[in-house]
Amino acid sequence: MLPDYVALIPELTTSMPSHIASSTGIDTLCHLIECFTATVANPVSDNYALIGLKKLFASLETSVAEPQNLCARLDMLWASYYGGAAIAHAGTHLVHALSYPLGGKYHLPHGVANAILLAPCMRAIRPAAVSKFAQAYDLLPDTNPALSEEEKSHALVDYFAALVQRLKLPASLNELGIAADQLPQLVESALDVQRLIKNVPTKVNADMVRDIYQTLFPA
Repeated sequence: MLPDYVALIPELTTSMPSHIASSTGIDTLCHLIECFTATVANPVSDNYALIGLKKLFASLETSVAEPQNLCARLDMLWASYYGGAAIAHAGTHLVHALSYPLGGKYHLPHGVANAILLAPCMRAIRPAAVSKFAQAYDLLPDTNPALSEEEKSHALVDYFAALVQRLKLPASLNELGIAADQLPQLVESALDVQRLIKNVPTKVNADMVRDIYQTLFPA
């Protein structure tokens, strides 16, 4: 389902606090990269996702650092739109499935929960999405064309981790007041989100989910 008209007005976003711009920007990134790599991805959703990723990679950090930069803010609105269009034709998967328990029970902001999970989840699915990760890597502003597809896929995950850090978003659940003894409940709740789990391009089991959550509780 797509709207007949949308209004993308960057002037209405300039008062958005930087931490909101950061977390919602990462949520948009999750929409795009998850739809691009989902089992139900298709040429239409891929096209939307690639257009949105290119705009996001070029503008996210600038839009956060320079809220009055209307070009960067407009590009982020476009990226968000294309993320929504991609979802309409495909669907999100692992990041969102694991983030829902964090929002539902612990009331973490959705974008913050997604930001914490972005790199760990993408690292987990990377072996099943090497070619698509390489395509996404090629959209980054500064790339190394000499890298192999395998190397590009690793570099994209590294970029995601560094991006979340540069945006000063939380990197662990400890700092958000969620203790490691909640791990079994998190795993059980995430596995219940089968609507999204079925879109993951690799087999998902309790061990995988537990390992991902475990990285969010550094010693």
